[in-house]
Amino acid sequence: MSNTSDKLTLIVEFSDGLDTLIKDDLLKKVDGRPQATLTLASEHSGRPTSIRDLVEYIRDNCIKRNPELFYMENGVRPGILVLINDVDWELTDDGVDKYDQKLENNDNVVFISTLHGG
Repeated sequence: MSNTSDKLTLIVEFSDGLDTLIKDDLLKKVDGRPQATLTLASEHSGRPTSIRDLVEYIRDNCIKRNPELFYMENGVRPGILVLINDVDWELTDDGVDKYDQKLENNDNVVFISTLHGG
């Protein structure tokens, strides 16, 4: 299925403290959960927009402080779970690198921190 629009609208949720890293004007609470509606180009470098593009977009445009708590070494920091439409991205077995998974218009992506101080 091809996307005829040049933009993708994504609902992105930040849970368990990750919301404190995101610029305040991007977040709203929906059912008590912090989320942002982000609009990205539907293609990057001639290929469909992927989770890698979203992660880089968040790193470059949405983080207000401590980007290393979200992003390190070309990807999401270890200890952050990523769900795409309620499915753990680690469980997809379609032969595609998890960062290269294609995103579709109105996809819901959730980032959940499992890192907690103590």
